Amino acid sequence: MRDKILVADSNEANREILVELFEDGFKVLEASTGEQVIDILRREHGTLRAVLMDFTYPDMDCVSILEATNQNEWFDTFPIMVLSEDSSFKAQKAAYKAGAMDFSRKPFDSALVKSRIEKFANLYEAKEKCEKYTDSSDNSASNSNAEALELVKQHDKIIELMGNLGEFKNPESHSHIRRVKGLTKILAEAMAKLYPEYNLDNKTIDLIVSACVLHDIGKVAIPDTILLKPGRLTNEEYEYMKSHTLRGVGIVEELKGAWSEDFDKIVREVIRSHHEKYDGGGYPDGIKGDDIPISAQIISLADTYDALVNDRVYKKAYSKEEAFNLINMGECGVFPPKILEGFKNCRERMEAWENGELKLDI
Repeated sequence: MRDKILVADSNEANREILVELFEDGFKVLEASTGEQVIDILRREHGTLRAVLMDFTYPDMDCVSILEATNQNEWFDTFPIMVLSEDSSFKAQKAAYKAGAMDFSRKPFDSALVKSRIEKFANLYEAKEKCEKYTDSSDNSASNSNAEALELVKQHDKIIELMGNLGEFKNPESHSHIRRVKGLTKILAEAMAKLYPEYNLDNKTIDLIVSACVLHDIGKVAIPDTILLKPGRLTNEEYEYMKSHTLRGVGIVEELKGAWSEDFDKIVREVIRSHHEKYDGGGYPDGIKGDDIPISAQIISLADTYDALVNDRVYKKAYSKEEAFNLINMGECGVFPPKILEGFKNCRERMEAWENGELKLDI
């Protein structure tokens, strides 16, 4: 039973705060040195729901600890949050690369740390339940309706939890996700009518809209110093920001088996390829033309349009007329001709949705 949290901090006062924060819902284990952390991970990895880890200990740092233990598959079963006085890009990059799921600077906000850990813990718990019901259905020809319903419920819970994780990184995220969901649905329905060759039936559109929630999930592994930077990113920072696509794919790979094969295929397409461009000028793979999955094409335009017409930390919102023209003139990267035609076809509905004048069942 995963009912324990490891609080591993070299500072006794920090440990006391964190223990008090989580002792109502979990059995809290404590460690103050790197060796103690490694020992507890070896003994208790099967009972841990989450780990809060200091960046530096008297005998080693968290990167050394994670590298010493990450040849095991323990970290697939519980999230690790690193707490650090050093909030530099270099420190955060090292922690994420070593296997941390989240990073919070010190002095930390207790309420925020608790919320993040609870969200991550719920996500991993939902994943375990999905795997249990999936195994049950694989091994039993008479899977009950109750089990099937529970599996669907856990699928939906995982998607919701993962989509909400971004809220802790960026306060704009929740409203952005909901807006892009609506834009995706509107554009996908327009594409289905205009281009039957894409086979965008109602089920496929629903899958794309659900996958849309997770298109930027990889940004949970991008340092706050980059993600929330108000000014222009350096070349190194931009390259790291671009890695959110592949990092997102890595996150959903950890949840393989937690949802249907159809959804798994589409969500991977969406996460990996929503920044690809028709002329090959996108990332991470530089694919072009019709090699870009239609699911990713749709979400890419919806995401770009919403980003243009709303404020961001690095820019003010454009008018809807300006956004429409920028996209059609290729100022935001080259979009496929068919997607642009679909955009023109449903422009009024998209504007009405952004204005709050259109209601959708999403």
